[in-house]
Amino acid sequence: MFSATHIFTFAIAALASPMRHQSRQVEIPTNWTWHVEGWEAGCVRRGCYFNFNITVPTVPNQIAGVKAYCSGDEAGYDSGFNESSTYRRCQILEGVNNGVAAKLGPRNVSDGTGRGPQKIFVSFELAGYQERPSYNFTGSNDTIYNAFVAPLQEFDITPTEVSAAA
Repeated sequence: MFSATHIFTFAIAALASPMRHQSRQVEIPTNWTWHVEGWEAGCVRRGCYFNFNITVPTVPNQIAGVKAYCSGDEAGYDSGFNESSTYRRCQILEGVNNGVAAKLGPRNVSDGTGRGPQKIFVSFELAGYQERPSYNFTGSNDTIYNAFVAPLQEFDITPTEVSAAA
């Protein structure tokens, strides 16, 4: 049997040791889609680029939405486009505390077509609050290369992944 001293010593040791942060997994809200407008993308010798506005709608009592302007370009010109692009933070136009970032997916250099990346990836960060950690929701869409040849485009992105951020 444990004495009161043993239990007290154990309790003090447990309080003094670092606690692992417990994260709660969240679900992607049903029918939650993000609207992209003003999409323009093109490719030049140094790689492909994009710019667009995105609206991530509010989910009442769960997620505060944002409107943001995103732009970026493809990484890897100097390595034959064999490196992955990194997410670029988007400029928040409306909304607070939450963030948006975007990147072009990898280019299929082995297909010999010279086509640019075939996907755009967008990540929405739901900022942590009190005991809740931050979460990243990610979705993608096929890229449309319309610069100089077609009007600005609109489409929707449906998030397909969610993960707790460290």
